[in-house]
Amino acid sequence: MTQASLLSTAHQSPTKSSRLVRFLAELLDADVQLSHQRFIERLGQSFDLADSIKISAVHAKKIEATETPPEAEKDAVKDEFQRVRASIISSAVQSFEPGASGMRTRFPELRAETATAETMSAEPYLAFYVAQQRNIDFRIRDLHAATRDALTTLSPQLARLAALDAVLADPLLTPARRSFIVVPRLLRRRFDTLLEDLHSDNQDESNTRERWEQSLAQFRQEMQGLLLAEIETRLLPTLGLIEALDELNDNDDY
Repeated sequence: MTQASLLSTAHQSPTKSSRLVRFLAELLDADVQLSHQRFIERLGQSFDLADSIKISAVHAKKIEATETPPEAEKDAVKDEFQRVRASIISSAVQSFEPGASGMRTRFPELRAETATAETMSAEPYLAFYVAQQRNIDFRIRDLHAATRDALTTLSPQLARLAALDAVLADPLLTPARRSFIVVPRLLRRRFDTLLEDLHSDNQDESNTRERWEQSLAQFRQEMQGLLLAEIETRLLPTLGLIEALDELNDNDDY
């Protein structure tokens, strides 16, 4: 899969089922469907009484009316979102490219002088993925905060939405991070499966290096797809704020 096609795939709009969830289901051959009722129950567990009071206060707060924002201002917010989103995706894709320069973290390269046994440890690959998670988490949180701040000046409806978003941010942050922490654990399981398949193969041992290189290439592609799916998922709350700008165009009573 080329860098161009990966970028094209990453820029596709989210579907009803999160691409991250579907990717993990395919990777692990597991049923990860979650019923609507169970989702509501888990979401409700993220909020306590103090959070509920804050949410109620946002709805009760009177926000002064302002003029409808010029299209140029709304377009500027959307353009900035797309620019930063593209930058985050591009950096993630490049970090998997062999010999990529200017990258703080890169997928560990399999060098000719490296003993095959040394490449059979999952730790360097998982450390790389965790570093990528930290980077995209930081950049996406900054993007979300900037987008939310921009909305506060565009209309009373969007200002109320931004205030509600600010209240919801902290209660939802912990369960979201807890979910993303699971991803490296699942990647370890996948890495171990590839190792088991290698050792259970009765082919000539002289081909072990070549077959393991093929397995690592597959693992790199899977990890890259997973990271792009995770970026898409992490961007969904910000995308919701962006879509509210278009909603304002369609419904003045939003």
